[in-house]
Amino acid sequence: MNNHLWWNLTRASANIAMILILLTVLWGILLATRVLKPNDRPAWIRDLHTWLGGLAVSFSVIHILTLIADSYVHFTFVSVLVPFTSSWRPFQVSLGILAFYILVAVQASSLMMKMISKTAWHRIHMASYAQFPLVILHALTSGSDVGKNWYAGFTMSVAMVGAAIIGLRIVAGKASTRRTSSATSK
Repeated sequence: MNNHLWWNLTRASANIAMILILLTVLWGILLATRVLKPNDRPAWIRDLHTWLGGLAVSFSVIHILTLIADSYVHFTFVSVLVPFTSSWRPFQVSLGILAFYILVAVQASSLMMKMISKTAWHRIHMASYAQFPLVILHALTSGSDVGKNWYAGFTMSVAMVGAAIIGLRIVAGKASTRRTSSATSK
């Protein structure tokens, strides 16, 4: 296969993974805030969140494998899986590696939900709030499209939607805490 194919697959899989991560966070927040109430109880609605996360992991793995397959920058399994070992923008690549590990941990906790405590599951899931900015920073600083207006616009659009969604979660969480506090003080 020619090198442009791997490069294009790397770029496409990264962008698809970023959108899937955004959708996974969005769906998780919609479920957590009960915005979809009373329609948020069917199992398939919750399963969609896990499925989106699985797709995000899959496209992230495709991104990693196509980076290794592309010969333009010489990535190895070590340089794409161990932070700060890449010769290509080591800090920026490490942001992506850390985001990938968080994504895998969150997805694994979803798949093992019945085997771990709800507290452990919740704490692992809270790492998604750190993962999303890592993905955005990785996207804005490490790829071959960095500096291109269309890519900056795309990535910043994803970032703004993500920030709005996370802001909704923070506000909804504080409102829920206030309602609980006032109800218990009566």
